[in-house]
Amino acid sequence: MTRSNTLRDWRRSLKDRLPYVRRRVHASLERRYALLTDALGMGVPRAADVTLTVARPVRPGDADELCLFLSHQAAPALKPHVVAHVTALLDRGVRVVLVLNTDLPADTLRIDPAFADRLDGLLVRQNLGYDFAGWAHAHAVVSPHLRAQRLYLVNDSIVGPLDGAAFDRLLARVRSSRADVVGLIEAPTPRPHLQSFFLAFNARALAGGLVPFFREVLCFADKGTVVDVYETHLTQRLRHAGFACEAVFPTADPYAGWEQLVADGFPYVKGRALAEHRRHPAVARLVPPHLLAD
Repeated sequence: MTRSNTLRDWRRSLKDRLPYVRRRVHASLERRYALLTDALGMGVPRAADVTLTVARPVRPGDADELCLFLSHQAAPALKPHVVAHVTALLDRGVRVVLVLNTDLPADTLRIDPAFADRLDGLLVRQNLGYDFAGWAHAHAVVSPHLRAQRLYLVNDSIVGPLDGAAFDRLLARVRSSRADVVGLIEAPTPRPHLQSFFLAFNARALAGGLVPFFREVLCFADKGTVVDVYETHLTQRLRHAGFACEAVFPTADPYAGWEQLVADGFPYVKGRALAEHRRHPAVARLVPPHLLAD
C-alpha cells in the first residue's frame, strides 16, 4: 500500500467518525429534497381556483410600476402599517392593487373610501395558499387589464417605511439596478434565495420568469411548504433561466440583526422581530408610533 493510499484511507476513516455530512452526500440529499418538493401538490387547488371578490375593479392601462400588495386580513379594518406602506408607495408613483387574503366576507371589511380611491384595484380572496398563491391569483386577474414595466410583490410581514428618506433611497436603488430581479435580503439557507417580502421584477423577468412560475402555484395549507417549494426555489429557478437577481442588503439578518439593518438604511422591521423586541429601547426610537398601532 502506498503512502498516498494510506493517507487517503486515514482521511476517510477520520471523516466517517466526524459528525459531518460529506459534500457529495449532501448534494445528493439536496437533489432528492428538490425532487420531493417539486412533486408535492396532488389534489391541492391551484391559486386561481379559490373564491375571489373584485371589491374595486382593476383600473386598465399601462404602468411604469405596479405593486401587488398582499395582506392577511384577520379583522375588518386594515392594519395601520399596511395603510402606511401602501400610501408611501402611492405617494412615490407606484400604482397599487391591494390583495386581501381573508376568512371574512368581503362586505364586512372596513376600508376608508379615500384610501380605496387611490388604489388601482382591490381584490378580496379566500384565505388559502399564503402570499404566493395570493400574488399568482391576483396577477391572473390583473394582467389582462393592467400591464407594468416593473412589478413589485410586497407583503405585510414588513412594517414601515420607518423613514421616508431611507425609503426613497431604497426605491432609487431598485429603479437604477441593472438586475432583472431585485430583493431586499438574500438568505443563505437552505439555498441562497431572495426573501419574498419585497421583490421587484423588470418586464423581462416578469414575462419570461415570473408568469410561467405563477401558472404552477398551488394553495398549500402549510406555510413551511410554501417557503420550501416557492420562496427558496424561485431565485434559483430565475437564475438558472438566465435572469440576474440581486439583493440590496445581501446576507443581512432581519431578525437578530434588525437594529443594525435599520442603521444601515433598511427602511423596515420585520413584524415578527418587532413583536419579539417590542419593549426594546430602540423600537421607540426607530419605529414611528403610527406603525405600532394594533
